[in-house]
Amino acid sequence: MITPAYYAFLDELKQNMNRPWFKANRERFERDVFRPFELLVGYVMESLRRDMDLPPMIQPRDLMFRFYRDTRFSADKSPYKLWMGAVVSKGGRKNDRYPELYFQLGADENFIGTGLYRPSKEMLFRIREAIHRNPARIRAIHEDPLLRRFFPEGLLGERNKRLPFKEWMETAAKEPLILNKRFYTYRTYPRETFLGDPSEFIAAHFHAMEAWNKFLLEISKNI
Repeated sequence: MITPAYYAFLDELKQNMNRPWFKANRERFERDVFRPFELLVGYVMESLRRDMDLPPMIQPRDLMFRFYRDTRFSADKSPYKLWMGAVVSKGGRKNDRYPELYFQLGADENFIGTGLYRPSKEMLFRIREAIHRNPARIRAIHEDPLLRRFFPEGLLGERNKRLPFKEWMETAAKEPLILNKRFYTYRTYPRETFLGDPSEFIAAHFHAMEAWNKFLLEISKNI
């Protein structure tokens, strides 16, 4: 599935970031990069279909991000990315409420992330309210040994300094995660980790966050 040719193409593209070179090597891109990554997304998707309650009609391409960059409002005019990325979630690429698994394989960085990166305002409110009601449960989830084995840093995300309710600020002294704007974590790996069929390895990172992701799923059902 993912072979050294996958990374070889991206390494060469990094040195030849122009449309003529890409056009001349487009067949290589399709053969060595796009189709293998699409296959990988399909394998991961099927591995997690039941746990994520994925819609039956969802396809790998519905979860993959564009390889071609939108440069209209960017100072960086590079026409292509140096990675392939996908988010597996019931909400697809624009997910803002369901637990998700993101993975990115590229020339410079290779990582796997899970949790919820961009919660909607309502989802964020409900997450914080749930943390306020039971901070001990959240602390137990966050200190889960399996979670910490896969993600030693635990949950990440920018935090607010203040919250709109006094009661929430009091809870923050017990459980600082209530201050988070995002609720995700990730881990980088050397590219060699992803050679062959890494689908089960990638899916295992979602299972490592099972307790947290179930918590998110419980909340999302009420929105």
